[in-house]
Amino acid sequence: MCNKHGNSNRVVLPTHVTPSHYTLTVTPDLKEFTFRGYVEININIHEATKTIQINTKELTIKWGRVEIDDKTHEAVETTFDEHRETTTFTFESELPKGSALLSIYYDGILNDKMAGFYRSTYKDTEGNSKVMGVTQFEATEARRAFPCWDEPSVKATFSIKLVVPVELEALSNMPVESITQVEPEEKTVHFEKTPIMSTYLVAWAVGDFEYVESTTTKLKNPVTCRVYTLPGLKEQGRFAVEITPRILEYFSEIFGTAYPLPKLDQIAVPDFDMGAMENWGLVTYRTVALLFDEKTSDLRFKEQVASTVAHELAHQWFGNLVTMEWWDHLWLNEGFATWVGTLAVDHLFPKWDTWPTFIVSDVQRGISLDSLRSSHPIEVPVNDPHEIHQIFDAISYSKGASVIRMLSNWLTVDVFLAGIRRYLKKHEYKNATTDDLWNALSEESKVDVKEFMNTWTRVIGLPVLNITEEAGIITVEQHRYLSTNDVKAEDDETIWWVPLGVHPKPASITDPNQTLKTRTLKFEVPEGPYLFNKDYNGVFRTNYPPSAISRIGKAILEGSDLVSLSDRAGLIADISSLAKSGHTATKNFLDLVQYYKNEKTYVVWELLAQRVSEIGAIFADNERVYQGIRHFQRNLIDNMVNKLGWEFPEGEDYLTSRLRNVILRTAGRAGHEATVAEAKRRFAIFVSDPSQDSILHPSVRQTVFEIVLSNGGEQEFRHVLKYFHDAPKQDQQVVALLALGHVQQLDLIAEVQQLAISGAVRSQDILYVLIGLATNPKARLPTWEFVKNNWPVLQERYKSSMGLLGMCVKYPLAQVSDSALVKEVTEFFADKDTKDFQRALDQAIEGLNVNSAWVSREQESLSEWLTANKL
Repeated sequence: MCNKHGNSNRVVLPTHVTPSHYTLTVTPDLKEFTFRGYVEININIHEATKTIQINTKELTIKWGRVEIDDKTHEAVETTFDEHRETTTFTFESELPKGSALLSIYYDGILNDKMAGFYRSTYKDTEGNSKVMGVTQFEATEARRAFPCWDEPSVKATFSIKLVVPVELEALSNMPVESITQVEPEEKTVHFEKTPIMSTYLVAWAVGDFEYVESTTTKLKNPVTCRVYTLPGLKEQGRFAVEITPRILEYFSEIFGTAYPLPKLDQIAVPDFDMGAMENWGLVTYRTVALLFDEKTSDLRFKEQVASTVAHELAHQWFGNLVTMEWWDHLWLNEGFATWVGTLAVDHLFPKWDTWPTFIVSDVQRGISLDSLRSSHPIEVPVNDPHEIHQIFDAISYSKGASVIRMLSNWLTVDVFLAGIRRYLKKHEYKNATTDDLWNALSEESKVDVKEFMNTWTRVIGLPVLNITEEAGIITVEQHRYLSTNDVKAEDDETIWWVPLGVHPKPASITDPNQTLKTRTLKFEVPEGPYLFNKDYNGVFRTNYPPSAISRIGKAILEGSDLVSLSDRAGLIADISSLAKSGHTATKNFLDLVQYYKNEKTYVVWELLAQRVSEIGAIFADNERVYQGIRHFQRNLIDNMVNKLGWEFPEGEDYLTSRLRNVILRTAGRAGHEATVAEAKRRFAIFVSDPSQDSILHPSVRQTVFEIVLSNGGEQEFRHVLKYFHDAPKQDQQVVALLALGHVQQLDLIAEVQQLAISGAVRSQDILYVLIGLATNPKARLPTWEFVKNNWPVLQERYKSSMGLLGMCVKYPLAQVSDSALVKEVTEFFADKDTKDFQRALDQAIEGLNVNSAWVSREQESLSEWLTANKL
């Protein structure tokens, strides 16, 4: 018996027996919430053995046997290891080396944990409770549905059969091959054999579905694309089904390999843990990530649908066709899919400012998390299945995508994509590592990509460039950036290769890529304003001296072409973050903001509003600072409120519509009198006359709900709560849940908290409630108390979740600045099993320390600045 994996610490199966093909039959009972299964696995026995070990979880094994050359070997003993999630079959005599057939009959639970083969419930158009069955196998949940070698590198082919009621639809990775009748009320649906693939990508769904359809027109072999929904919802899948063929064709072109399956189904699932899952040929989605109604949906959901669909379709190549060798390389899947998904959305919708949006969202999420000591490298060792879901985070997705964007610009996008084509061709239908990607890119570019990228993917953290000017000379010095601003010598040993992106380019820097490979660099000060990290292509913070910020600010005020949209957004991101960490003063950020008074773009305003609001949120316990920042916000947005108003003209461009909501939301949260009054007026009409629902455009509905709840009482609360209960669409429910947390009365805050764990709110939607409560200064500490008091309930509810348990810890504490809570949080979890969310807990505690240090350091100087500026 042997283990040929490179890392002997991994919790993996022995490799003396491996599968080549599964023939799987599953019979679900949607009334009793169980299923029966029978699997025949063609195996290769590489060493003679008396035992076969296989992954199982929450399955009842009825029997197992092996057939070799017409001889049957019954298992004489079957044992289950709960920690390792394995079943071991022991046979009386040794099984010889060679081919064999392993057959297993078993029963399973159609659970409600959004993992494995699970049930999702919904109401039909007549209000009757209905159930659908669907799978979610990533990372290690296929073992809940059938006995298997549940590891990404142990690939096989699959022939799947589903025995289902005749009136229901059955879907799987491949098209239906045939349907046979079993008895009058049941049918067996046989699906075509899959390509060789990993178990976590196997999928099926059973239920009452309808669909909309489209077909590719530019591929040699046309691909049928369908979006499946529950009855009555299919037209909401129209946007997704229209963009799907265009994305498939675009990826087939830039990857140099056509989508290899004959069909691509996508299905909206009412109960779904993650945003979506890239199962090959049958992609599953949270409803709000796939369905969009042009008449009733908030516009932000349109962008969410486009980016999520593009991300999941990118996985059909990067993840499915070529699969990571082990979870250490998860970022190969997620980081690349995030980057190339953004590339596709920008290709389809060039007027959406997709890359600047990427800078203010993904890049900042990645940098923010990576500026904590409790972060992890992009390539992170993973040994135990309990560790895997903790790295489905902003490092694997957002920082991963950000460093790929940096690398693609360093090599040029054309060279980078040529290297990707080389990588995909060499490793198709196989597994690969990060080094395999670097090798392909190096061969294509004739540059040692691994040398450039190792510090970005294998080392925790990222650099800050400290810029100083003296006697006409600029000195650049790189150090590790930490939000706690307490870098020790052992933290600061890495020298990153940093693409400086200085603009205008100094004559003394001869490297066309301007790559800083040393701790420091000196060059002449350019005339006039200058920028580092032009277009924010790099993944680092830039700490400018005040004189440089002043010159850049004046260029922004004058509308200079020197400072692009991405540059303006990046400057806000850097200076506000450096203020929070103590690398510069917060008043310097507020001084910078005033250079943006002529700003007109959605992307910049979204980030600007968020970063100024964060100051008020973290300093909320200091009434002087809190009210002063609100006054600053009102002054900042007053002209834009008057300019944009409340109406959405027919044919208005997408970004202007998005901008209007940012401005009104900021105004409402800051107590802008005219905005609050108009929100109340419109809300009163909205709730009193159903025929006047257009008075609240879907894109400002959440904003209005927030405003009236923040400035009202029980009457407004009951109206918004009723809207939630009556809303026919999940995106409308999300809007209400995000707003309800803004209520000000403690008894109503408690009611919102209880709503979050009631049957009225889907399990995955607790995060929307927590986000709303965390935004409300009056609700933060009560919500932390709620989490403590209900911890057993939350732990049981989310023990199988990819990340929701960690969110229950992080979200309530994210904007709290009371340092005493660090001790309280630590003591509360001291005697609890935290292995499934330890990273989230560490990050929550470190965030508390960052917030409390910021307030302690800055509250006096901020108060003085506000007074000096008559705020």
